[in-house]
Amino acid sequence: MKKNILIAGASGAIGREFSRFYSDDPNVEKIVTLSRKTYGFGDKKIQSIEVDYSKEGTFENLDKISQLESISTIIIATGILHTDQVKPEKSIDNINFESLRDVFQVNVFGPILLVKKLLPLIKKSGGVKIVFLTARVGSISDNELGGWYSYRSSKSALNMMIKNLSIELKRANKENIVIGIHPGTVKSHLSEPFLRNVKHNIFTPRKSVELMTQVISKISQKDSGKCFDFLGKVIDP
Repeated sequence: MKKNILIAGASGAIGREFSRFYSDDPNVEKIVTLSRKTYGFGDKKIQSIEVDYSKEGTFENLDKISQLESISTIIIATGILHTDQVKPEKSIDNINFESLRDVFQVNVFGPILLVKKLLPLIKKSGGVKIVFLTARVGSISDNELGGWYSYRSSKSALNMMIKNLSIELKRANKENIVIGIHPGTVKSHLSEPFLRNVKHNIFTPRKSVELMTQVISKISQKDSGKCFDFLGKVIDP
């Protein structure tokens, strides 16, 4: 049976590669990509829709996919670590309300409200894999360095949303699966200012996506609610 895939954050480095990866998959019939501006891939298989987490009205654009009979996989590849205005905090002295709000808006509020909007499609689809990009630094037990208050806390909050959603959607259909996945350190605009201090492997977006899709293809109902790294190892809360 042909699959339909939805990818949020398609204009980012990882989202673009997910779109390209599934576009090359002959078993995928249609890909719906979401981003702040419609992103042209020049592929008839891909439908691009504008959705901006900071503009609630754009969520109504999702009505354009109502003609889909089902969706098999939803990948939410949105995220923010820094912008020209937002910087990862080295100390509590660096925290301010605007930055906290902006990081949580993109990393937590937007993704979960997006799934809420997609619930009618999810409920008529039989069984759906919903994959959120999270980060190892969202693990409370793994935090030995501190800092990055907004980013760490937003990913921890996202992980709780993932757990909650997995419980609720399992009640609706035991075949629904909700997970978080850590893409590794990926060379992108998001990570570029911090790469000089990284001592472990740095992936290209393509390599990260190749690894993550292997994990996504293997997960089952028993994995729902968990967070994994790019090799399929469970990340402790």
